[in-house]
Amino acid sequence: MPDSNRKGVLLLIVIGTILVVVTLSTVMLRIMLSQSRLTHHQVSRIQAQYAAKAGVIYALEKLRRNDDACWSSGSYTRIMRKSGAAACVVIEPNLPNSVSQVDITVGALVSGSRKISAKATYTYL
Repeated sequence: MPDSNRKGVLLLIVIGTILVVVTLSTVMLRIMLSQSRLTHHQVSRIQAQYAAKAGVIYALEKLRRNDDACWSSGSYTRIMRKSGAAACVVIEPNLPNSVSQVDITVGALVSGSRKISAKATYTYL
């Protein structure tokens, strides 16, 4: 086999190897970026879940202490936010940046108990 044929075959093998490596690198990079976005979204969702739980605990404490006119009898909804000035809006500066607000719903007193629920509104940053 002449020397030029060997060089041609070797060149094709090197080019093929480079293409395989570049393709694998691109696939791995896309997987890593996708995992990063999914992880960030998961963290935002978990922060919203715990913010909603904190809203329920806050409502239970306000009802237990009964020291705030905004947390009276009857059925109502209160909003918990990071900032803003409005009547009967709970200002909580420690909310995560991904959580824009928590809607706390307190049901009417029925046979000695109330239904309390909270829904957090969050954004994927």
